[in-house]
Amino acid sequence: MLVTQCENSNLIIVLVTDQFNCERIILAGRKLANENNGNLLVLNVNRPDYTQNPEAIEFLYKVSKDNDATMLVHYSEKPEKYISQCIEENQPMAVVTGIPSSKNSILHKLWLRFGNTTFYMADTNGELSKVMITDRIVT
Repeated sequence: MLVTQCENSNLIIVLVTDQFNCERIILAGRKLANENNGNLLVLNVNRPDYTQNPEAIEFLYKVSKDNDATMLVHYSEKPEKYISQCIEENQPMAVVTGIPSSKNSILHKLWLRFGNTTFYMADTNGELSKVMITDRIVT
């Protein structure tokens, strides 16, 4: 299944979508990894019909490399399933995300599914806040 080059102890997974706006999320993940002597995995999952932008992938690679992170880009018909497998198999100490773009965001589903996993959101300034139960439930 999913194999990463990161050691799983104190693994921080950073989930990114928009590669050009990922830097603040990756930086926040790096800060958390540093505080916990952890490893950083940057995960970008898109559908196969996603229009690829080589410059965006290169930018994501550069930011990941500059922050000593393993980068994984994956294309899947079922992004939520792939991300869920990644979380299940790697048992990260935390997952860092951006702010959900809508009530239908995949993030709300992940937050609910993995109630025992610590999630953090990086705001537009890159400041981390722990995802609380009230964030996980969408009304």
